[in-house]
Amino acid sequence: MTNYRRGWTGLACRSALVFGLFAFAGSVQVACAQTNAGDSAKAMAAKSDKPDEKNVLLIFRTGRTIEGVVTSETPTAIKVKGKVAGLDFESEYQKSEILDIKRGVKLSDAPADSGDQGDKSAPSMSESTSPPVDARGKQKYYWMDLQGNFGEEITQTPIREAITDAKRNGADIIIMRLDSDPGSAKEIKRDESDQAERFDEIFRAEQIVPIFGEEIPRDWDKKPRVAMWVRSAWSGAALMPFIVPELYFTSDGRMGGIGDLSNIFKGVGDEVVREKQRSLRLGHAEGWAIKGGYDYRLIRAMARVEYVLSVRYVNGKPELFEGYPSNPGEELLTDDGKDANEDTDQQKVSGTGNDVLTLTAPIAKKLGVSKGTVDTKEDLLVAMGIDRGAIEDSGRSQYIMKSWADGLDATKRRIRNLLEDYSRVPQGGGDYAARTQTRGRQISILNQIRGMLTGRYKEALSQRWLRENGIPSEGAINTKIEEIKINQQKDKK
Repeated sequence: MTNYRRGWTGLACRSALVFGLFAFAGSVQVACAQTNAGDSAKAMAAKSDKPDEKNVLLIFRTGRTIEGVVTSETPTAIKVKGKVAGLDFESEYQKSEILDIKRGVKLSDAPADSGDQGDKSAPSMSESTSPPVDARGKQKYYWMDLQGNFGEEITQTPIREAITDAKRNGADIIIMRLDSDPGSAKEIKRDESDQAERFDEIFRAEQIVPIFGEEIPRDWDKKPRVAMWVRSAWSGAALMPFIVPELYFTSDGRMGGIGDLSNIFKGVGDEVVREKQRSLRLGHAEGWAIKGGYDYRLIRAMARVEYVLSVRYVNGKPELFEGYPSNPGEELLTDDGKDANEDTDQQKVSGTGNDVLTLTAPIAKKLGVSKGTVDTKEDLLVAMGIDRGAIEDSGRSQYIMKSWADGLDATKRRIRNLLEDYSRVPQGGGDYAARTQTRGRQISILNQIRGMLTGRYKEALSQRWLRENGIPSEGAINTKIEEIKINQQKDKK
């Protein structure tokens, strides 16, 4: 915080100096006018006062404004370079986020040694928000680390609690770092029964999407800016970023792993029934992409092996189309995965093939899904145009996420231990009192397991984990308890 104060103090001093210099220049001009300076000197002064056309004022739809020098521009984006509080700054912004661009403006934070405002000078930039976000006029951003398995550590309850905490702290910006890594190649390569469960993780997204699409707009007086920084979004987690309108990637970031849809339900019913089930799942996934402002064909290419998708660029803007490229300027994203086009096992495991689409950082940026590629938190804040004087106020975010993960881990261990305890209870034998005691112990353990399966962490106990650990369902536990009670009633002393 001390460095930020120094930065802002230095900025204030420079502003006062510039003001003083302007006042002095005004006195000189008056003196020159009184002494009837020559026309050539007047012309030179007028030329030097005319701002460069590359000096721009960006007015965003959120009310935020940015001054700076344009270093590059396309029909869809503009890159601005300058200084904030004496620190070099350069960021690219999508024009869809900008309400107006005023050109040829006079910059308000020009460095003393900048000289002219051409490309060779050190350009300047100032950034402000309207209205001020707190008593000191600084932005507040809330940081969330979403790390672990999607639907388990990354799930609706801790996310909702953190969002509530962000609202309580008056956050203007919410930034989520997503790292849901699938782990080893062994875990990625799965059998057909698990394929359906993996793709069905899209239904888990339905429990998370309303937090951003419905609850924030409803519960916040001023809707915060929401962004996600993706390192790994695999399987069901690959759909979560599509609900956030502002995405960034790490250089090794990737989204994918939902390409099982074409293969699930093999041998279950006829093909018409199977295809209906696939379309149902795909429709849900595409709906979230559309809601987040993304092209639904990206989801289709990520999910279906037989789907062929290509891209062309029109005035620098990516344009997706179904089918193979027919011109040199077109690029194939996914092929049909048949015969010679089928990816190798290694490509399937690593997500480097093109039977289905995996959004790596370069591809996501090229297709306009990602707004930038950064590898540090500091670079992310710069890429987002967040002033270095902004305040990070993440409240209880770290505690919320860690306590959820620790509580879930403890619950899983407890369930496994209880199941082991149940297996150790003696079966039959002994007198009536011993048998009664045994049955009471069995019912007690089963009730404890059932309580944990239906308790706080119910949403995070996935069917896959339950199956892999041999945990009975709630229904199976209820049936077993009733069976034990009936046997007790039938027993005789």
